[in-house]
Amino acid sequence: MLWIVITTSKCNLECKYCGGSIPDMAEEPLYKMEELRDFISKDKDAIVAFYGGEPLLKDGVVKEMLDILPAKKFVLQTNGFFIKRLEEYVHKFDTILISIDGRKEVTDFYRCHGCYDAAMRALNFLKEKNFEGEIIARMAVSYKTDIYKDVMHLLKFFPYVHWQLDVVWSNLWGLQEFKKWAEESYMPGLKKLINEWMDSIEDKPLGIVPFMGIMTRIFFNSMPIPPCGAGSSAFAITPEGKILACPIAYEFEWNLLGDFKGYKKISIGEPCVSCDYYKICGGRCLFAYKERLWGEEGFKEVCRVTKFLIDELKKYEGKARKFMDKIAYPPYNNTTEIIP
Repeated sequence: MLWIVITTSKCNLECKYCGGSIPDMAEEPLYKMEELRDFISKDKDAIVAFYGGEPLLKDGVVKEMLDILPAKKFVLQTNGFFIKRLEEYVHKFDTILISIDGRKEVTDFYRCHGCYDAAMRALNFLKEKNFEGEIIARMAVSYKTDIYKDVMHLLKFFPYVHWQLDVVWSNLWGLQEFKKWAEESYMPGLKKLINEWMDSIEDKPLGIVPFMGIMTRIFFNSMPIPPCGAGSSAFAITPEGKILACPIAYEFEWNLLGDFKGYKKISIGEPCVSCDYYKICGGRCLFAYKERLWGEEGFKEVCRVTKFLIDELKKYEGKARKFMDKIAYPPYNNTTEIIP
């Protein structure tokens, strides 16, 4: 299982597509560390990911958890501002995802002035520390994004890039704007990006996580559903000790699955399970499935864009099959949701 531990509800930023801190959630863990340790110890294959807010606002909590939790893997999602607080603890992580949305002007527009530079400083810190784990640029993609330019820019610096679409819950745009952008910018950009990826595949494949992950799902049917595992093989733990399916949907009743004493699971249903793309897409996103904030039209439009990406990658299935040893991804649930 993947356990996403929310170390704090607070964030030092108020990104345009997010809003920053999580309202009505505790600022730090209210449970005893022994309670969390005993709960995690029941899972012999536990992966622990630190999340927020900005988890490193509580760097002391993160360090204590790294010392006592019996996990096989540790993951960190961070905006990079406080990564130096980890000092040598950085080497306890297996994957670190740094939030950066592409080129400097795009990142700073979505997030705030200085965010791009902070993310790059965090990357340089990891390199200076000879960090041996995965480093992933974690993008949010909205209307200012040129997916081809922004991903290719980040690949100059980061070994892996992953993105999520700013859809359904967006503060920045609505369905009609998304449809226009998808048709005129995003889908043509994906085609260019796939061409670049396929050109690299024989030598050193570009670390484009959605392409690697989707191609892996095409060839292997035993991948998590939904791809992030929310509610089935991945759960979030709030500072109050509540167990959630999805860390971003704190306020929804369906998302509260239990606590340290016990929890239930949740799954995606129709129309996804009867769809021909289901084994690859996996329903895409539990939150988007449950809360169709753009209505049925919006739900179908995001599906259309997802199907387009899968179909474009399938065109190269024959060539990719020869190089699956290079592109199989992820090696474990490292919080990359695979389907943008």
